Amino acid sequence: MDLFGKKEEKKESTANDSASESESDSKEGKYGEPCSLCGKAPTDKKWGGQFFHRKCFRQLRKGASRMI
Repeated sequence: MDLFGKKEEKKESTANDSASESESDSKEGKYGEPCSLCGKAPTDKKWGGQFFHRKCFRQLRKGASRMI
């Protein structure tokens, strides 16, 4: 009886596939809208009815925490 389930065998192409996916994600965003902070499109994150890049959203969040 195996409590944790079977471990799947790793494919050799898995490393190559994940590398190509991460490159395509950085070039194409999830949304075609311009960023509310920097104005460039495409964007990755939607929050409060506005669209942001992940980097811009982190900057916005850190800046807001400093105001409190």
